Amino acid sequence: MNLDQLQKQNLHLEISKLIGQPISLQLPAPMELQAVADIILVPAGEKTFSFQAYDEETGEVLAINTSTCEITPVKRNPVGDTEVAFSGFQSKLEWICVDAILDASDQSLFARKKEIITYNLDKKEVKLVIDGILNASSGSFTASNVQEITADSGEDLYDVIAKAIHQLEDYGDGYEMLAGTAVKEAIDLYDKEKATTHNYRVGLNEFLRSKGVKVTKVFGSVVETDGGASNRLLDAETFILVATNSRVAQGKPIKFARRQIDANLATLMGADVDSAQRATIAIPTPVIDSGTNKLAYGTYAYEKIAVVITNPRMIAVARDVV
Repeated sequence: MNLDQLQKQNLHLEISKLIGQPISLQLPAPMELQAVADIILVPAGEKTFSFQAYDEETGEVLAINTSTCEITPVKRNPVGDTEVAFSGFQSKLEWICVDAILDASDQSLFARKKEIITYNLDKKEVKLVIDGILNASSGSFTASNVQEITADSGEDLYDVIAKAIHQLEDYGDGYEMLAGTAVKEAIDLYDKEKATTHNYRVGLNEFLRSKGVKVTKVFGSVVETDGGASNRLLDAETFILVATNSRVAQGKPIKFARRQIDANLATLMGADVDSAQRATIAIPTPVIDSGTNKLAYGTYAYEKIAVVITNPRMIAVARDVV
């Protein structure tokens, strides 16, 4: 059989070949939690506490009284702590009809749905961190110490970013900026926009590099309630600056805690648990939906997490800056 005959024999395979894969607009989360937070694993059942106040006691250095040689005693009190509350999150149960999948060209649908579930849980985690910074309750440890940066008359984005860096310099360095989409665009185009009005070279991107600021564009949204609206991860005109290398406390200023899922419990759940302590459960045929058995298989995921801001003075927020 010659080459032409082989090509004709396999012509139907060539025609039916798929190019690419179905497009999903559910993009991965646009930042890694490790950039701004320390990840902590907490065993099942173990209580976790966090300091929710600063140690304001000053350390005094005294000259020795050579005549009496006395040591001056000072009574100190421990800083109060607060128990950390964990919250559980789960995806919807995604199920696929066996009869439909057998005839479909899209045989990777199940794997892709598992990916989308993972993406959305990732984005929920990012939004929890951002909301914890932006929406601290009035009078809380976090709300009273996060640095709020505003533009004075005549100041622009360069000035606001510089003020944020200078506010944090007393507490740390190694800066990570979470920038809303409009802020990131304004940073990228700053030099061009100011080319006709500045009488000298300013260079916003050069300034950021000189100060060790890594800019991450935070985009996308996540649905947080059943049938609810899609919520942006970060407002387009807001940025958050985090000093990740502390001078006054150990580690990063945000702690992201994951409740560990015990291996025995995972077995009882029929779940696979990944390194993020997220349980992914595969539902075999039949799947029960609305009280009826479906010739289908499905998947969903579950995790239990907590976000704690342990050093809010290492965080600066600027809203509506462009």
